[in-house]
Amino acid sequence: MKKIIYRKATPKDYEGICKLRHQLLDDPEERLAVEYAPYNEKIDNPWIKKCLRSKRIVILVAEDSEGICAHSIVAVEKVPQRMLVYVTYKKKARLVHLYVAVNKRHQGIGKMLLKYTLKYLKEKGAEFVDLECYMRNDKAAALYKKVGFKDVFVEKRYDLKGKK
Repeated sequence: MKKIIYRKATPKDYEGICKLRHQLLDDPEERLAVEYAPYNEKIDNPWIKKCLRSKRIVILVAEDSEGICAHSIVAVEKVPQRMLVYVTYKKKARLVHLYVAVNKRHQGIGKMLLKYTLKYLKEKGAEFVDLECYMRNDKAAALYKKVGFKDVFVEKRYDLKGKK
């Protein structure tokens, strides 16, 4: 098995991350997200560049000898003072995206990157991490559950586009 390095991305990783994200276009498992958030290079690539310079949004990567093979994107924020009446945590994080290259799946890279991401967030003071996962994305849901995420609520959507 090839050696994998897990680390925080830097602006130098922009090309590698964009190349990896380009796989979203042909990834059959990502087609689940197409209804609501299709990948679009003209929107996503500038967003990645912005994330790489952000203090609030962090990109973590898994890299082997061939380059970046997985990434996670997380947003970290302090809970506003007025909300502390309702919640028990002061700093929370949201896992925005976790993606593993198609040819690198089933090697434990996603699980290790997720564990690395959670460790990184804990070191940064986050007390709570949440995420959204498409209901039909059984593989991702199983990974999150295996690592310790719990279902808290189910979000329902009704698409009004095209309805008369």
